[in-house]
Amino acid sequence: MLPVRRLVLVAFLAVACGAVPVQAKSLSLAFHSGDTYRYSFHSSTKQTIVAGGVTLPTDIEMTAGETVKVNSVDSTGMADLALTLNNFAIKSTTGGVTNTTTGIPDTTTNIKVAADGRVVSVDGSQVAAGNPFLAFSGVGGGFFVTAVLPSNTVKPGDTWSNDYDQANPGGTGSIHVTSKSKYLRDESLNGVNAAVVETTSNGAIDINIGAPAAAGATPVGFGDMSIKGTVTSDVTTWIDPSGHRVLKTHSTESNDGTMTINLSSSTALPG
Repeated sequence: MLPVRRLVLVAFLAVACGAVPVQAKSLSLAFHSGDTYRYSFHSSTKQTIVAGGVTLPTDIEMTAGETVKVNSVDSTGMADLALTLNNFAIKSTTGGVTNTTTGIPDTTTNIKVAADGRVVSVDGSQVAAGNPFLAFSGVGGGFFVTAVLPSNTVKPGDTWSNDYDQANPGGTGSIHVTSKSKYLRDESLNGVNAAVVETTSNGAIDINIGAPAAAGATPVGFGDMSIKGTVTSDVTTWIDPSGHRVLKTHSTESNDGTMTINLSSSTALPG
């Protein structure tokens, strides 16, 4: 039998070393009208274009400074943001030939972002978890990318999932995206105890843009264009739980699709 003092000491250590409960946090974004944030953007893309039996590997690297200005925020937390890119540079390598483009004028894109990080519109056009045209061009979901954030409070280890569907406003077909997210851990970043969240997504795109001209009518533009394919992405975002803002995001994406353009004999192919 242990002496009484030993028993008291053991009991004290058991209490002192007990696990401290982890507090659940809200990881939603909270923008404030007039605020401005500045980021550095870097994107690297490897893609292969197959057309007319010819396979053409293409690498694209983009760098830019990015300024995000909050124009307004509605009652649901939806933010109207102006994204301005400066010092934009594009380096492309196609067929062993490298070209670098600099001196590009600053460009501004207006987007609307929900409190859970989803980009719901770009320059007034509705999108579902990323624009399909940007996805197949190698740019991904644009220049504002975050993991999908939870609607409730969470703690490290918690998971959640979301499905998104969007009809094609410019024709037929739809886009379907399934995402799974996890609060991985807390990590110090630039003096902030950031919450690290990862979202993996799978998207299926099957849309047709426009339609063939009616009998006797003059064809306009491309006639019709269809896009079919899949997009997978893995996005990790560092969130400031106190400031409710994005500190850093790392995203990888893979897509595989076919774009078919049907031209009439009287339709000129744009340059």
